[in-house]
Amino acid sequence: MKTDKLIIFSTIFFLFLSFVFLTIVESRNTNLDNSNVWMLYFTDPKSDSLDFAVENHSKNSDFRYEILIDKKVVIESNLSVPSGETKTVPVPKDTVDFSDRKITITVTAGDNKKEIYKNL
Repeated sequence: MKTDKLIIFSTIFFLFLSFVFLTIVESRNTNLDNSNVWMLYFTDPKSDSLDFAVENHSKNSDFRYEILIDKKVVIESNLSVPSGETKTVPVPKDTVDFSDRKITITVTAGDNKKEIYKNL
């Protein structure tokens, strides 16, 4: 009888301890500022807008972007996004004819390169 209670209480204690440990580990992993990542995405992917956003959770704050039409660079520039912030880049549609073409937006930060595509 005594060993049964000991087994039950020790099981409950270790189960509680494991839940606390997993909660702490999961809360650290869900915070993007603890990881060295950045994201690139269109602000409105369903429309014909080419405005895109760079969400930075890395140590690097200097980005370079290129906008390509059919694999030819038409716009290129530098962008500064501090860590923990998101910057939206508006793409003016009146400067270049984007109709009926494949648009590629390439963003580079150090050795890391990401691309997004859209056909208009």
